[in-house]
Amino acid sequence: METFIDILEVRFGKNQPILTEEILCVFSDISRQAVYKRIDAAMAEGKIARYDRGVYYLPTETRFGKSSLLGTQVATKRWLQSGNDVYGYVSGFNLVNESGVSDQVPNTLEITTNKESSRLREVKPFGGWKRITLRKPRRPVNARNVNALRFLDLITDQQIQFYDEYEMDALKKLARKAGRSMIYDCSASYPDRTAKKLAECERYRVFA
Repeated sequence: METFIDILEVRFGKNQPILTEEILCVFSDISRQAVYKRIDAAMAEGKIARYDRGVYYLPTETRFGKSSLLGTQVATKRWLQSGNDVYGYVSGFNLVNESGVSDQVPNTLEITTNKESSRLREVKPFGGWKRITLRKPRRPVNARNVNALRFLDLITDQQIQFYDEYEMDALKKLARKAGRSMIYDCSASYPDRTAKKLAECERYRVFA
């Protein structure tokens, strides 16, 4: 007979973030209180560990003791993506760095995600970031439009007329990944200044 931990390991694997709501979903045939009791018992036995509030994982033994999760793993699962289900993307200066437009690594993590209902909210930092802020997207994020939304966020807040050749190449690469038609479709959810930036992109042959 499969145990509580066996079922979690088959479903999620070792050293992977497991959210409380995911555990509750797996064991939806029993009460929430019973699930929490099983979590507490497994933690007491050292079979499951808590990374942060609402985030657990199945640790393995290493030469330095029990394994731990990376902050990026947790942030990804919470706010960005689970498997093929995409529901967020890094934004702000993190987006500028991730897209290759800048090599500066910010110590603040900014994320735009379907998991956030507020225009802007700061949450408790973890994983080495000094600050973590969440934003509600201008339109729901999914695997098809995520690169278009990233592109639109980027040009809305950047002065692309000052980009050097390297930075412009990075922007063009992102535009190709997003697709011109998807970018223009998503632009309807953005302010007028974004439309002006799109006109600049046409002038600089970003979509060429």
